[in-house]
Amino acid sequence: MGEHARSGESRQRLLYLLKRGYSAGKAELDEVVRQHGLTTSDFTILSFLKRLAPCSAADLARAQRVTPQAATQQLAQLREKGLIDSEISELNRRISLISMTPEGHARFEAVNAQARQLEEDITAGLDEKERQTLRDLLARLVVAMEARGQAIDDK
Repeated sequence: MGEHARSGESRQRLLYLLKRGYSAGKAELDEVVRQHGLTTSDFTILSFLKRLAPCSAADLARAQRVTPQAATQQLAQLREKGLIDSEISELNRRISLISMTPEGHARFEAVNAQARQLEEDITAGLDEKERQTLRDLLARLVVAMEARGQAIDDK
């Protein structure tokens, strides 16, 4: 089989297509978050805080599937940037509850709007039903991979 035929075949492999799509999309998202003085990890944490806040560092670590130490380091960086704040839990004084500052909310919303536009741009060739089907199929793929014990990196 010639080189051209082999390369054509490889372009159709699911894992290859997923990797290419992920790499291209992540590179563009990295640029978007960088414009706002953030990293994709920062944006991920702010995304979880948008849904979970106020919450503990342990809650964020579990949601991201990272160690508590890794979450604590990421949170320290966000605190230095003035994007998060914490207060002692009234129910358990040993736990600090983390939430976004107004600046954290503003940066998250700015990046989120651009990320949403990026998703619309890269799926412009699909109608809304196809976009939803793609989301559903990818979500099922993630569930299947997790069931096989594969770690999924949400960053």
